Amino acid sequence: MSALWFSWDDLRRITGGDWLAPGPRPQSAAGVSAVCDDSRAIRPGALFMAIRGEAADGHRFVASAAAAGAGAVCVCQDPDAETLAALRSRGCPVLRVADTLAAFQRLAREHRRSMRQVVVVGITGSCGKTSTKEMLAAVLARRYPGAVLKTEGNTNNHFGVPRNLLRLEAGHRAAVIEMGTNHPGEIAALARLAEPDLGVVSTIGAAHLEYFGDLAGVAREKGDLLALTAGTGIAVLPCEAAHADILRAKAGSRRVVTFGTGPGADVVVAYEGLCGAGAAFTLSWPREGRCVRVEWPLVGAHQALNAGAAAAVGRALGLSPEEIALGLGQTALPAMRLERRTVAGVNWVNDAYNANPDSMRAGIESFLELSAAAAPVDRVMVLGDMLEQGPLGQAAHRELLRWVAERAGGAAVIPIGALMAAAAAEIGLDAYPDAAAAAAVVRGGARPGRWIFVKGSRGLHLEALLPPREEADR
Repeated sequence: MSALWFSWDDLRRITGGDWLAPGPRPQSAAGVSAVCDDSRAIRPGALFMAIRGEAADGHRFVASAAAAGAGAVCVCQDPDAETLAALRSRGCPVLRVADTLAAFQRLAREHRRSMRQVVVVGITGSCGKTSTKEMLAAVLARRYPGAVLKTEGNTNNHFGVPRNLLRLEAGHRAAVIEMGTNHPGEIAALARLAEPDLGVVSTIGAAHLEYFGDLAGVAREKGDLLALTAGTGIAVLPCEAAHADILRAKAGSRRVVTFGTGPGADVVVAYEGLCGAGAAFTLSWPREGRCVRVEWPLVGAHQALNAGAAAAVGRALGLSPEEIALGLGQTALPAMRLERRTVAGVNWVNDAYNANPDSMRAGIESFLELSAAAAPVDRVMVLGDMLEQGPLGQAAHRELLRWVAERAGGAAVIPIGALMAAAAAEIGLDAYPDAAAAAAVVRGGARPGRWIFVKGSRGLHLEALLPPREEADR
């Protein structure tokens, strides 16, 4: 059941806009029951926001949105005469604002404020955001079955966060909102929209250093989520992370709950290793004398640590350790997060969604763990550039390849991208400029029993190297 409703006066007041003449007709609906920035997804009675994006300008689709049944359209430039005539003929009022994206965000914040029955959890981090979001949503579903909203995919930016907030309905009791950033100030802006009751930082790592400078800069940016969590709310943070002191300072007087692998954490994670079709680990609450063992379909110590963040939130909201374990056991991750696929006897591990130095090492460790039982071990690692590393980027790639040589010297390595190529040249490895150039080598070397790991930054689209899902062995 939807609870979203903005009257015509609400829309004008919240956005600071004005209705173009003749404005809403007296006999028309008294407002809108949905807000949408995609003309292809318009439903009757919705307000269409004509937002200028990187790929397209929503103003080009105003007429098609009205034809699809939009109850009103919001623009930041006057429609041309033909479009305006078409809108008027359909009785579709036009709200003129200074900035349609800002208006979209204001409406999302207002709607979130009207949903006070919903506990909003904001999640950010250098890596593991989406995984932690999925874990936490699965945990909270044990307490609120069918009443948990979570960010769709990884729509975690200044467009995606308002879209997700506008999906809140009267029946929701919890919302898990992922927030991403690659420039200073973005987390603060997103947190001001979501106004979270709990803020979670999953990790602090070398991501987007081109814009944040160093790990302290990353911690300051991520910590803004904790600083803008409700004053009576809870800040959840990794106590062993680099610059955890910055995160604690950002949390201020809020209650702080920590997770980690050492005894000083409020939630202690101990990874056991592979178990059945996945892995097992334990979660302990030393101050409570409670402990629970978790078996789930995921692998890797880094994923178990992400589970510690989800467990910290769940326990803070009153779930028992047993409920938390059951929820974590139901976690399913989106594609390209250590996604396993066997095709013609070849074991592909697709971790190609994104990469930074920390996530690259974590992914490789998990790959080595997964493939350890193979006899003989036959591994290939397809490693792409880790983008947005700034002046430290070349050194980061050099250090990674040297670490791989020490950690998994028996594995073949196929570097892809300009940064990887420069680092590979120093140790005598052949490299390829892009996925297309490497395709023949990667696919030509796919033989039964071989394990192939694929990971790189999103811009390289290395998933194109994998065979289609429909070809997977049954």
